[in-house]
Amino acid sequence: MPSAEEIAVLVIEDDSIVRSWVRLCFRDSEMRVAGEARSAKEAEELVVRRRCDVLLVDQHLPDRLGTELVRSLRKQGVVLPAVLMTASAEQGLNETAREAGAQASVVKSSDPVRLIEVIREVLSGNGIFDVAHPRRPDGQATLAPREQQALALVAAGKTNREAAAQLGISDETVKTLLERAYVKLGAHRRAEAVLEARRRGLV
Repeated sequence: MPSAEEIAVLVIEDDSIVRSWVRLCFRDSEMRVAGEARSAKEAEELVVRRRCDVLLVDQHLPDRLGTELVRSLRKQGVVLPAVLMTASAEQGLNETAREAGAQASVVKSSDPVRLIEVIREVLSGNGIFDVAHPRRPDGQATLAPREQQALALVAAGKTNREAAAQLGISDETVKTLLERAYVKLGAHRRAEAVLEARRRGLV
């Protein structure tokens, strides 16, 4: 954990009122705003230029979801702890945040002291997700990109072997990806999975 004298936070939030609220929360604490980004694009550019200890990320950025930004940063090798913020409770947000690689979630209407506590917790290595967010119902987990690609190909009429050739992976890997997708979609057979994926607009 950084020195108690200073914790640098990169705030990724397009709403100026919320950014002001964050600065107010940090007043008289060991935290300071190391930089502000108003979009996911700005954040990806700023994170490599500013020294910071933690990312405070709005879930609903103008150009991308906060969870998608965190997932992208993880793929780029950025390991800074990330705290996701929402204006109100959202069903399944905690599960989606964990899958993306975030360490915490917090509702913006929380007591300012709560925000400070959450940041301190993640910097101590703890995951802390706001219980205000209802759990995601069974069968509604987010498909990983490869799972979605494999399902989209079989939905288009490809065999497992053809899908494997197009994705550059083995038949067995395609089978595994499809099985994982079935579980997440609450389906038992290929046809059920394809129908559910189409209903959700995934394929």
